[in-house]
Amino acid sequence: MKKTIMIAAVLPVFLSGCDFLNCDESSIYTKDEILESYERTKQLVTNVYSYLPNGFCNIGGAMQDAATDDAVHVYRTSVLYRFIDGTWGPDHTVDDVWSTYYEGIRAANRCIAEASDLTFEDWENNDNYEDWMNEYRYYGNEVRFLRAYFYFELIRRYRNVPLVLDVMDPEDVNDIRQSSFDEIAQFIVDECEYLGEEGRLPESFASGFYNNEIGRVTRGAALALRSRMTLYMASPLHSADNKAKWKNAARAAYDIIGNASGFGYSLSQYSALFGAQNILQPEVILARPMGETGTFESANFPIGVTGGKTSTCPTENLVEAYEMTDGSRFDWTDAGMKASPYENRDPRLAMTIAYNDMPWPVNNLEIYEGGSNGLPLNNATVTGYYLKKYVNNEISFEAGSTSTARHHNWILFRYGEILLNYAEAMVNAFDSPTYSDAEFPVSALEAVNMLRNRPGVGMPPYPSDISKEDFIERLKNERRVELAFEGHRFWDVRRWKELDETARIYRVNVTKVSNTFIYEKSLYETRTLSDRMYFYPIPNTEMYKNGNLIQNPNW
Repeated sequence: MKKTIMIAAVLPVFLSGCDFLNCDESSIYTKDEILESYERTKQLVTNVYSYLPNGFCNIGGAMQDAATDDAVHVYRTSVLYRFIDGTWGPDHTVDDVWSTYYEGIRAANRCIAEASDLTFEDWENNDNYEDWMNEYRYYGNEVRFLRAYFYFELIRRYRNVPLVLDVMDPEDVNDIRQSSFDEIAQFIVDECEYLGEEGRLPESFASGFYNNEIGRVTRGAALALRSRMTLYMASPLHSADNKAKWKNAARAAYDIIGNASGFGYSLSQYSALFGAQNILQPEVILARPMGETGTFESANFPIGVTGGKTSTCPTENLVEAYEMTDGSRFDWTDAGMKASPYENRDPRLAMTIAYNDMPWPVNNLEIYEGGSNGLPLNNATVTGYYLKKYVNNEISFEAGSTSTARHHNWILFRYGEILLNYAEAMVNAFDSPTYSDAEFPVSALEAVNMLRNRPGVGMPPYPSDISKEDFIERLKNERRVELAFEGHRFWDVRRWKELDETARIYRVNVTKVSNTFIYEKSLYETRTLSDRMYFYPIPNTEMYKNGNLIQNPNW
């Protein structure tokens, strides 16, 4: 049996590049030789970590957001376009992670079955033995979290999937039947509740451990997955309006909010969340490190910038979602706003999206027609915008540059999301943005206003007399701008059952007359969407292997 084992996933500070070791147990180590060694056992665990996802252009060279109304991928040859033109299906899959996550689940099951309750007796006299055992005692629970997370990724795509909790023989796997979304979701919640109990996982690996590691699964990560899972369980795609489910989601989020200081969580400067050192921010609950690379910058630096190829082009749909600094909505019919559309806007806009005349990555962008970064240049932005979030302008591909790579860490969970989860759950549970009580001492309104007033943003609070309906509408918008390009929009419009509202994609046309820029909004494209797209089709390759699998409706 061959294993690919990631050995840098839990190195100190977790900011190293990811190295890999191919370990063929049949020719290098026997199973017993692996399990009698702390270091080799650690490699089995870190191999499971290697299945954690990232959103850095990982679908046919594109970000998943380019399959939403937030972005367009400039290269139409990407497989991502199957999402958009309606040509995907069981034989033409996109983002097909079925086998990948089941490989991760099998690796997790093997660790749980074979690498638990070890003592490494031959190493008892090693100077580091006690430190090793202090870390080792958490390995099984870390792996249990990872397995639960992989199941979350599977069910939000495929809905009903087989629930495998043992190391099964290959001939038995292809006879297993699917469990329902609700069954697996409850399994995930139960696992996270167990792992979230005090002592099951540490609050942090950053101190008190041999390696002082950052990036490993903590108690807070387990509670964060529980928060997200319970929110999905209560959402319209998976449930009729159910106050008990919304209260469960609020309770799951508050278990973090009410203990944030103990966990060490707080809202960071927004701009600090997406740079090379973001994994050190107190807001980050769990992130996936990708090592030092400049690939994301090469893909997303604008055409006209040395080494830039363009890739993810934010849409006018998303840009319009950013409010004015006084909390009012941007309005193209307002002559002043139209003349200077990027002035007096939510500060998160300029930290997320690069627009015409902005200095980025160094010089002012010329996105206007005929400009150095605009059409008709081949592969220039087709929407009038370039991506800025997660793109590091310390990197340069100019001749002689020594700054061609920086660390990248993809955020999986952060405290800002938990506040948004809580606000959504509370307003739906109690039908009031201002409701609070002894169990839920923070109202939905207070939670979202905390986020809006985060360092570096400082947006005005929602009015205290806001209605439930207006609050929910604005909260969905808040979630959109706060979490843009972090892998949420694609799933949010599905769980809200609002996919049909995302078909029309808008761009901004920029022209320059003398020294004046003229901005015009226009329709870029209308996408092919249908209700069957709320879930992925199960790949036919899997259907052929296992005759017990039932395909999702209308696929």
